[in-house]
Amino acid sequence: MNLPHAIARALIDAGVQIATHVPGHGATETFEAFRDAIGTDRGRSPLPVSFHEEPAYAIAHGAALAGARAACIIKSHGFTKAMNAITDSLSCGTTAGMIAIVFEDKTGAHSDNIIEIIPMIESSEMPYRVGRPENVYRDIIELLALSEKHELPVALVLDAADIDTEVETTGPTLPPPPKYERDPLKHVVCPILAPYQREVLVEKLRREDWRSVARPDLPIIPASLSPTYQNAVAPYISLFEMFREMQTDFVCVDAGVSTLSAFPPFNIAHAALYMGGSIPTAIGAYFAGLQRSWSFIGDFSFIAAGHYGLIEAVLREAPIKVLIYANGKAQTTGGQSLDLALLERLLAGYEEFIIRLDDPFDTLKTRDVLRQANDSPEMRIVVADYTHHQPN
Repeated sequence: MNLPHAIARALIDAGVQIATHVPGHGATETFEAFRDAIGTDRGRSPLPVSFHEEPAYAIAHGAALAGARAACIIKSHGFTKAMNAITDSLSCGTTAGMIAIVFEDKTGAHSDNIIEIIPMIESSEMPYRVGRPENVYRDIIELLALSEKHELPVALVLDAADIDTEVETTGPTLPPPPKYERDPLKHVVCPILAPYQREVLVEKLRREDWRSVARPDLPIIPASLSPTYQNAVAPYISLFEMFREMQTDFVCVDAGVSTLSAFPPFNIAHAALYMGGSIPTAIGAYFAGLQRSWSFIGDFSFIAAGHYGLIEAVLREAPIKVLIYANGKAQTTGGQSLDLALLERLLAGYEEFIIRLDDPFDTLKTRDVLRQANDSPEMRIVVADYTHHQPN
C-alpha cells in the first residue's frame, strides 16, 4: 500500500480513535485513507475536516488527555498555526498517546511559501522524529508508546513528496492505553502551577523520572490567594458553589479567573489551557467518552479564539456545554474593557443553543439554568451576564 494507507493502517492498529485534519498536500491523502479505513473497520460515519489547525489540534489533545489515542494530521504550515495549543499541551500533558503527523512541502509546490518546520518543532520542545516511508508503521507505533510513557504529545515529520511510495505495514503492537484520572497539578495550566509543570516537562524531555518531582500543595480558594486575586474571584464564588453540585464528567477552562475553580474546595475544573482552548478540548474529551463535558470561558477569550471551537462543535454535532463569563473586560490581563456587542455578534449564529443567565447571583435561577444545560442532549451555551450585578 502507499504511504497514506500505511499510516492509516498503523493508526488503526495502534487503536487511534480520533483523528483531526485541516486540508494540505500529503495530510489530506492520509486523512482520507484513515477516514475510509475507519469507516469500514468500525462502522463510523465519515470524520469531518476542520477549518483551523489550532482547534483541530486541541480536539485531538482533549481526546488523548481523556484517555483515547488520537492523531492530528496536518501540513507543516498548519503546525505553526496550532502553536498556542501545542505549547500548552506540553505543559498539560496527555493520558493516552497523541501524535501530530506533519507533512512538509519542501519544494513549495503546494504552499504559499517554503518553511523549515524542524526548527519550529524544536523551539516548541515537542518530541519528534523525522520519518521515512519504509519505517512509517514502526515509527507511529513507537512514537505513540513514547507519548504514553512520558505523557506528552509527539510529532512525526514526513515529506509530502513521498505519498505515492509503496510501504509495508509490519511492526510492534501496543497494549491498551492508560485510563484517565483527574489531576489538576498536571493538567491545569496556570501561573500558580507553572514552576512545577515546567520542572516536570524538563524531566520528561530529558527522559528522566519526572514522577519524582515534588508535588506542591494545591491552593485553597480564596484563602490562599493574594487580596488582588481574592477580589477578582469573589464574583464567581457563588457560581462555583452551585456548579459543583452537578454531575459532570469533564470541565476544561480557559486561562483566567475560572482556572481557580480547579482547586479546593470547589474541585470543578479538570484541565485549563490557552485562551480559546477550552471549547475544542472539551469536544475531544466528549468523543473520548466523557459525555458531560463543559467549557468555562471568558468573553475576552471567546472573542479572541473561542468561537473557532463552536464551529467545530456544530460541525461534529458535539453536545458539549459552554459557560461564558460575560463581564465586559479582560480581567486577568489588566481589566481592559470590551464591547459586548461584539460578543453578541459572534454568538448570533448560535442563538438556538443559548441560555441567558441575566443574574448569576440569583441562586434559584442559576441552579435551574445550569441543570437544564447539563441535562440537554444538545449543545448549550450559557451566557452569564456579570456586567449589571454584584454578589449579595
